Amino acid sequence: MSYYSESKDELPPLGALTLDYTDDIHRPPGDVIMSISYDFPVIQQQVTNATLVNVVKSEQFDDDYINCYVEACNKLEEKGCIGIVTSCGFLAQIQDKIASKINIPIATSSLLQIPYVLATTSSKNMIGVLTFDSNMLNKNHFNGVGVTDEMMKRIIVVGCKPNNPLQRIIKFGDPYIAKDLEEELVQMAVELVKENPSVKAIVLECTNMPPYSKAIQEKVGLPVYNGITMVNWFYSGLKCKTLPKDENFEAGYRK
Repeated sequence: MSYYSESKDELPPLGALTLDYTDDIHRPPGDVIMSISYDFPVIQQQVTNATLVNVVKSEQFDDDYINCYVEACNKLEEKGCIGIVTSCGFLAQIQDKIASKINIPIATSSLLQIPYVLATTSSKNMIGVLTFDSNMLNKNHFNGVGVTDEMMKRIIVVGCKPNNPLQRIIKFGDPYIAKDLEEELVQMAVELVKENPSVKAIVLECTNMPPYSKAIQEKVGLPVYNGITMVNWFYSGLKCKTLPKDENFEAGYRK
């Protein structure tokens, strides 16, 4: 089994851009920006003016606002980060715009995995995307991470409802009750698959959804991809793991 030879504290850190309400929400293991979710350290950096209304929106960001993210990225690079992730899947729309302005790699959204997930299943199949707000998630976000109009024909998007736990936690500061959040997300996935039997994989957009991936998978029996799966893949390229010693190397000498 491959492994990181250094201890967690010795590994180079990953940077995480955070929003202005990050500290107001309970973030359990499995939350994308929390160091406890990984075998490597994560350093957080809050972005100026990164409010909910400024981030979860359908319109494209203007250049001045994008520069707020670039400045935060530069601060993380100065702190020794070897790559950067973000705390909201809606930042997919500025993936290329940020990447072109900074010196280290960045992965803005779990939606980056969509082209890969589509490629791993038959072209006859669909994939589902569970999102914080389906009214706001649109072509700007999908195109931002390389999801073409043709790919969009194979994607079904389902969003959280305004009066259900996730939106109320983030918008109104309701208590974070894990079992209620799990029930909401599992039910969303169950209804998605029941109504669309051709869905053969699920991608979770929101940073707060990964802790419930296993519960979703156990209920619907499908591959589930999220911010954690994206970040683990991303970091594994930034810092390669060590492989076990080949104890049988002499077998390679034979012709």
